[in-house]
Amino acid sequence: MATKKKSGASKFAVYVIVGLLMFGMIGFGAAGLNGTQRNLGTVGEKNVTISSYNNALQSEVRRFQEQIGRVLTQQEVQAIGLDQQALNRVINTRALDQLVTDLGLSVGDERVRSQVIEIPAFQGLDGQFDRLAYTEALKRYNLNEVDFETSLREDTIRNAVQQAVLSSIEMPSAYSQAIASYISETRDFSWARLEQDDLVTGTPVFTEAELVKFHLENPEEFTTPAAKTITYIWLTPTILAKDIVVSDEALRSAYNTRIDEFIQQPSRLVERLIFSTQKEAQDAIETITEGKASFDQIVQNRGLTLQDIDLGEVTEISLGAAGPLVFGLTEPGMVGPADTDLGPAIFRVNAILDGNIQTFEMVQEQLLNDAAIDIAINNIAGISEEVDDLLAGGATLEDVAAETQMTLGSIDWHIATEGGISDYEEFQTAAATLTTEDFPTLATLNNNGLFAIRFETDVPAVFQKLEIVREDVITAWLAKTVQQQLVALAAVIAPQVSIDAPLASFGLVENTEDNMARSASVDGAPPALVFKAFETPVGTATILESSSDIIILIPRAEHAADLDNDQVKSIQKILGNRINTALAQDVFEAFSKASREALDVNINPTTLRAVNSSLLAGG
Repeated sequence: MATKKKSGASKFAVYVIVGLLMFGMIGFGAAGLNGTQRNLGTVGEKNVTISSYNNALQSEVRRFQEQIGRVLTQQEVQAIGLDQQALNRVINTRALDQLVTDLGLSVGDERVRSQVIEIPAFQGLDGQFDRLAYTEALKRYNLNEVDFETSLREDTIRNAVQQAVLSSIEMPSAYSQAIASYISETRDFSWARLEQDDLVTGTPVFTEAELVKFHLENPEEFTTPAAKTITYIWLTPTILAKDIVVSDEALRSAYNTRIDEFIQQPSRLVERLIFSTQKEAQDAIETITEGKASFDQIVQNRGLTLQDIDLGEVTEISLGAAGPLVFGLTEPGMVGPADTDLGPAIFRVNAILDGNIQTFEMVQEQLLNDAAIDIAINNIAGISEEVDDLLAGGATLEDVAAETQMTLGSIDWHIATEGGISDYEEFQTAAATLTTEDFPTLATLNNNGLFAIRFETDVPAVFQKLEIVREDVITAWLAKTVQQQLVALAAVIAPQVSIDAPLASFGLVENTEDNMARSASVDGAPPALVFKAFETPVGTATILESSSDIIILIPRAEHAADLDNDQVKSIQKILGNRINTALAQDVFEAFSKASREALDVNINPTTLRAVNSSLLAGG
């Protein structure tokens, strides 16, 4: 049977469509969920098949799992709404199929035929279409020829309609040009940070009344957080390793085992070019030395590449007789000729690596710590079983600490607690959900450590008395008062600053920034500095206030984007493509929505629940 040749892209598209169709039918074909059920419902006169919904759902789930890097549970899939997204996608697709049918659009039998005969699964050993193979392949997936060919026909014409909608959308170039201009314009500006030293009044002095008032007006700053009192036992390899003794013999054995880690011989990064005779090698190096040709040109003239002659990192011993000559260089360069097992050669040394020799005495402490940690990790496995048995038998944390090497402790814990066991994420997670109903159970830390915890009591938040937090109140009062005085000073200076009266003329340390784009940042300055410079009129000073900075800035000049610049043109082109793509998608979604709203959509909720239960449980 004669066939027409198609492009590789067309073949690939056909194979993908057929693969999805067949994969989706597996387990949901004629047998379906109950032996006969194949459809979820209808959109207009078009059936919504379980297989098409399966394909859409699995696609949504895979895409989301790739984004978050883990497998979703059935509950998470439905909580996120991926099942609804998949259902909406299938309904929109069938709505388009109904629209295409209503418009009388279709593809001819010859187009469908050409697609079918190109599918490898339907071809015989001679590579030609085989009717028997076609029938048997469809039968294996519980498909019949009419349904399969109808699906191909619908997919083809629907894709053609979709491409017609998407490809016809294009925004005027002025739109992307305006955005590119906005992004690419730059400004010159100056700025100065006001410091406490700029205050002519010196360090503020408080009265006792001001201190008392500040303390009372800012209770959130001087209130201890609500906490939980938690009793815990824990043991880590580091804690256990402190009491472990390792023999000198064992340490020396570990040193010898890891000798390559501690003894790194001096080495060189070397290229070697071999010649047939000593004269050829000598002529080559003289040519290079005299500047008549480079080493790379000599290599190329020999019909070789630098990869062909690269030896990589080598030691003196590995170079044999040529070793002393090559390692005699004190800086990168060329040397030779030198005799090698393969003949006379010249060498180019590209890097000199001094190596690193660490004696046993130099790394003895590291070896001791590593060995003790390894022993501790092994010992903890046995301790874990003992602790687990004690807790299961009703022993208290105090009992366990007394009978094992676990360490007993207590802590008033809240979410910001740091230090000790609170530095472990596993403890923080367990402590956050701990209640009086929880019985102490053994858990692990990320460094192979162990812990168990018990809730004791809630500790309410407490507004601390002034005499307890007096120093903190003084520090906070000073910071706020200085901030207020600096804001007041900035408000006096800023109106006087201009292009002709720069910041430096007011005794401030002036910083100048030139040709700054909107996306730029200034080291040591608040992130909002550049943004503020663009929203402020040129020649007008303004104040940027943050919790830690009072800054006066003044834009000195603005530079419009050079639309003839290659970089700006590239930005405009990228923006134009993105805008057109986004707009086309919006138009197509609106087109699909309009098609859907014109039809009756009937989805059987009972069947949908059963399908979700089956698909998600199996996924």
